[in-house]
Amino acid sequence: MRVCFVSSYPPNHARLSEYTKSLVNELEKRGLINDIHVVADMVGGTRNRAQEGRSIEVLRVWKPDDLFSILGIVPKLLKLKPDVVHFNVHFQSFGRNRLSNFFGLSLISMCRLLGLKVVATVHNFGELVDLAKVKVKPSMLNRIGMFVATKFVLSASKVVVKVRSYKDYLTGRYGCKDISYIHHGATVVVDPPSDSEEKVVLLFGHMGPHKGLPVLFDVFKDIAKVRSDVRLVVAGADHPNFPGYLRSAKNGLSLSNVAFLGYVEENDLLGVFEKADVVVLPYLTATGTSGVFHLACGFGKAIIASDLPELRELVAEGASAILVPPGDVKALKDVILSVIDSKELRESLERRNLAFAQKENWGVVAEAYEKVYLEAVAS
Repeated sequence: MRVCFVSSYPPNHARLSEYTKSLVNELEKRGLINDIHVVADMVGGTRNRAQEGRSIEVLRVWKPDDLFSILGIVPKLLKLKPDVVHFNVHFQSFGRNRLSNFFGLSLISMCRLLGLKVVATVHNFGELVDLAKVKVKPSMLNRIGMFVATKFVLSASKVVVKVRSYKDYLTGRYGCKDISYIHHGATVVVDPPSDSEEKVVLLFGHMGPHKGLPVLFDVFKDIAKVRSDVRLVVAGADHPNFPGYLRSAKNGLSLSNVAFLGYVEENDLLGVFEKADVVVLPYLTATGTSGVFHLACGFGKAIIASDLPELRELVAEGASAILVPPGDVKALKDVILSVIDSKELRESLERRNLAFAQKENWGVVAEAYEKVYLEAVAS
């Protein structure tokens, strides 16, 4: 079988690039798929192609917010003639511009009209996101555009969601019943517990206005008044849809208990997570399930997160996190201090999260996708 992915891909960051890399690497190990092509975003505006491993070829075809290059994805797919085209997308996958994202998602319908078998993995739906928190105007035009874009997505041969409740939403709102749920996937890393006297709280990810960074700054202003042994580490760079966000968020900040690491390469992840006593996700809204949540589970870390439906669902399915109301500075501060001061509580959270990651490892995810590909080909 030959599968062609349409997705962002490393060394580009965010826009689901890390998810695609983890999935294609696992699929290659299994051997059912003979050839994997990734029709990816350009690196530095440059088109090139590279062979990664035995059967993975990366073709740099499109550029975010460049409408003509995005539309050029279809001729490339027709030339490759794969058995399955796999779009790995969310509602801002193709850049910051709403037209780029609208036409990027329309390629799913275009491919179906041209006779290609299409699997669409959709990580979020614009209608379910608090748009103001991600700097998108909740205008009538945007809402109509999101409705039509969802119709494009649902034209795929098979649709996969990463949040179980999204199945119910698509059934109720669009009458779509043949939706597959496949959990996110986690890489399990057995990590020795931290025994440093300093307590480290980690915020990790691609930073944007919905990640709750100002809330954490307020929390650590209060913590600094009563504790000198607790430090916040912010690991990650700006999300490409929000360039300059970190610089503006840090403007005027003078907290000795806050450190910024910038972007962390994959090989350095262990060194960052092994020093953390707890991982915090103070999101103001969720844009789908959380890859950082699954990453923290894979490292066997305790988690504190905002009480949002997508994160609440992970806890219901076996993960472990203490949930607090989004934006509640006092509640978040109290929970952080209680977790870092209770070894028993931390270890309980850690054990359950490691078990959750083992259950939701990438091998299980790849096997589920293989079944979806076979169903798409037979459809």
